[in-house]
Amino acid sequence: MIATAHDKMRMIPVRLSSRGKALLVKKRTTPPPPPRRPKHYRPVKTGELIGMDAIELRMGEMRRYIITMIDEHSDYVLALAVPSLNSDIVNHFFSRAARLFPVGISQIITDNGKEFLGSFDKTLQEAAIKHLWTYPYTPKMNAICERFNRALREQFIEFNEILLFEDLALFNLKLAEYLALYNSKRLHKALALTTPVEYILKENKNCNMWWTHTQQTHRPPRLGRYVGWLVQTSGYG
Repeated sequence: MIATAHDKMRMIPVRLSSRGKALLVKKRTTPPPPPRRPKHYRPVKTGELIGMDAIELRMGEMRRYIITMIDEHSDYVLALAVPSLNSDIVNHFFSRAARLFPVGISQIITDNGKEFLGSFDKTLQEAAIKHLWTYPYTPKMNAICERFNRALREQFIEFNEILLFEDLALFNLKLAEYLALYNSKRLHKALALTTPVEYILKENKNCNMWWTHTQQTHRPPRLGRYVGWLVQTSGYG
């Protein structure tokens, strides 16, 4: 075995051409592992960590998807049903849903699905939002979002599944009403028997630009109007 000269022994492994000349071998580099959620990590303020996921439902050969997102600290949730799923659609949803959060978003955690790559991941990078990933086949790393998905299935989807495939726009309007109740009416034990909206306002008293900080009237503002705006501007409602 020879290296660069016929009369010398090869001192290190070198790949040779068909003519016996040494070839430059690029050192193989493994890409850095994606950022993962630290063990036992729990956010301590609203907007610090948002869990996102997608629910797939089938009826015969038809498929529908529901994109969900939840603030792990306040349980504030948003969701939207869509006819197909890819990174552009997820990015389209997120760019509008982020406007309904009262504070800035610091981190997003998702699974390793392709819908959370591409334009969606690029948008997070441009917005300086850290993208955390779960380990493959480890849904418990995004347990709070998975728990909301289960509640959404049991409390809403099971009663409106046919509508999801027959009239997507009407399904999203009803979904907006459900989200309004979940965020502004339903009391959560984890939030000391307050609603997510009440909890956020108590924690962030300077949310002057958020809709719930406006002066109360005889008819308090309904979150459904704002979630409805999300549905109407999404192109699927």
